[in-house]
Amino acid sequence: MSFTLANVAGRAALVRDGHWYDVARISAGALGPDPMSVVADPAALHRLAAGLAAHTPDGELSSADLAAPVPRPAKSFGIGLNYQEHADESSMEVPDNPVVFTKFPSCVTGPFDEVHLRSDRCDYEGELVVVI
Repeated sequence: MSFTLANVAGRAALVRDGHWYDVARISAGALGPDPMSVVADPAALHRLAAGLAAHTPDGELSSADLAAPVPRPAKSFGIGLNYQEHADESSMEVPDNPVVFTKFPSCVTGPFDEVHLRSDRCDYEGELVVVI
């Protein structure tokens, strides 16, 4: 069974049907509340997700204080100029080899967090991160 992981106010949560379930609570403490620690045990998350029907939700997702589900990734790489439209708007050619860049964990934000610009010269695009 698949699962959706969320970070609700700094705590790992599983999501189903518009509700969230605190991972530490539904695992009876077998998994802790830190979202970073639970991603290390996907098998346990799959087992918990399979048994969510036996638990009462902790809240509705629509009113939850959501943060980044993986708030402190060890590595985050991006690929620049990876599609023609972006290369055109940048007046650049699509390179023969990928342009690889990194993002630091301090750049990760939740879905409703403010984005702080720390320079007068910033590229206004954002990055979408997919955790595999």
